[in-house]
Amino acid sequence: TLEIPVIGIKLPVISEWSYPNLKIAPCRYFGSVYLDNMVIAAHNYKSHFREIENLSAGDEVIFTDMDGNRFFYSVAAAEVLPPEAVEEMTSGWDLTLFTCNPAGTFRVAIRCDRTE
Repeated sequence: TLEIPVIGIKLPVISEWSYPNLKIAPCRYFGSVYLDNMVIAAHNYKSHFREIENLSAGDEVIFTDMDGNRFFYSVAAAEVLPPEAVEEMTSGWDLTLFTCNPAGTFRVAIRCDRTE
């Protein structure tokens, strides 16, 4: 599960990314919490990632795996990237959360550092 207390999100995360899965819940897009390079994608539905653009540096993000292991993160930065910026989306951060804007013309990427 992914929890972002400051915006009231607690959602399951599907382990395999696909367009049909994204309609259900956020999905692991790339990487792993165990390698400190996980990227989670979600639609900008109000119940999913619409509010992530309102996150600020220092806000807490918690990921819990299937075995109950909890991983704690702190928001470090927010970026606006073009839709084709795949390499930039998947490199350099312990955890990245991303969604598209409603028109699909850019992506909002929230970059997080592990805190534990």
